[in-house]
Amino acid sequence: MRRPAPIYANTFRRHWPWWLLLLGAVIAGAAFLLWRQFAPVNLTKGQYPVNGTLVSQTDGTVDFQALHQDGARFVYVHAAQGASYQDDRVGENLASAQGARLAVGIEHTLSFDTTPAAQIANLTKAVNGSWGDLPIAVSLSLYGDYETTPPSQATVTALLKAIAAGLQKNGRSMIVRTTSDLAQRYARAGHFSLWLSDAESAKASVLFLQRGAFPHNSALPLVTFNGDRTRWQQEFHVTLTASAQAGGQP
Repeated sequence: MRRPAPIYANTFRRHWPWWLLLLGAVIAGAAFLLWRQFAPVNLTKGQYPVNGTLVSQTDGTVDFQALHQDGARFVYVHAAQGASYQDDRVGENLASAQGARLAVGIEHTLSFDTTPAAQIANLTKAVNGSWGDLPIAVSLSLYGDYETTPPSQATVTALLKAIAAGLQKNGRSMIVRTTSDLAQRYARAGHFSLWLSDAESAKASVLFLQRGAFPHNSALPLVTFNGDRTRWQQEFHVTLTASAQAGGQP
């Protein structure tokens, strides 16, 4: 007597075209994800032709030449926090970024617990004379007990203005890097130039936007200048490299 075929065998024979379609869809989806990960991305054309990133010691050794080849035209380097902390890689990152022909900016994380003068002194020591080409980015966020009991608007605005005045004495301008919510609360446009860390688009009063991850290096953020090359020159008086102006590779 012939053994009966398993039920699943008949089921498979009846539905094999659908299984093939499903398999094809899975393969196509995987191929698309790989293409998005490794395909060339031109960051020097389109609505936002001037793009860069932000790095700190937590990113380890960064290949700034590769970032330039992938379309970065500037980089902000985290340098200090408050009145005592200094990034271990600030000097190395500044030198490497400049060697890769990137415009360079300095980032400092604001502390509510130390004086503006002490914070500026710490930042000055951290950069050791290498102030970069771009305005100093002062990062504003709530931390520790301030997350549940935020400081007053008057307190934070006064602190930011004092930091800005201290930097100005050193010939440096300042922008505030923060979220849209905290910008509304503490750093309204008109008082300070802004870098929004959670926005895909914004009015022209915002100078930088943070739009997800940098292509081919998802560990780093994609930081976008909110304008074209002409506005970049008007704002910062920093000339982009010849390859950046041409929108091509170095």
